[in-house]
Amino acid sequence: MRKLLAAAAAVALLQAAPAAWAGISFNINVGGPPVVIAQPPDFLYPAELGFGVAVGVPYDMFYLSGIYFINRGGGWYRTSYYGGDWVRVRYRELPPELRRYKMGRIHEFRDREYRVYSRDRDHYQGRYYRPDRDGRRDMGQPGREQRRDMKEERRDMKEERRDQRRDVKEERREQRRDVKEERREQKDERRDERGGR
Repeated sequence: MRKLLAAAAAVALLQAAPAAWAGISFNINVGGPPVVIAQPPDFLYPAELGFGVAVGVPYDMFYLSGIYFINRGGGWYRTSYYGGDWVRVRYRELPPELRRYKMGRIHEFRDREYRVYSRDRDHYQGRYYRPDRDGRRDMGQPGREQRRDMKEERRDMKEERRDQRRDVKEERREQRRDVKEERREQKDERRDERGGR
């Protein structure tokens, strides 16, 4: 009788265990990703991107228009508080700025900007953002001088692109002139050959 009760108890436990494990698994995987951030992250703004990229956290995390985004496990999530409840977002629902570049390219811009930032944080001239504990206050928006520098940098980049386009046009013009001259010379040579016969 004891053996029969022990066997029945074992069968009952084995049947109940998968249900309990399934419940635990279900609770862990539902909702946004489990993200743990002990303190507010720093967000740098590479000029090419135009949005904040988190540094010092083990996640691909971004800040754009007052919303935090995270790319984790091939999925996108958003929240209005960096440590808040993450809601899954479809790729096509992301802001265009986040869809503009592949993740590898974003990493390149972030890493380059972080090297500049980490060399001398006290005199960093770029734009950065760090939320306070409640995720609302902006502590690193650019000041008047930084905005002026950013504006000058954009103007310089625009001028450089204009110069490059002008150089390319001039080079094409010269190539067309050379081709015309070469054709004219070939035509003259053929005429001379016909006249010499």
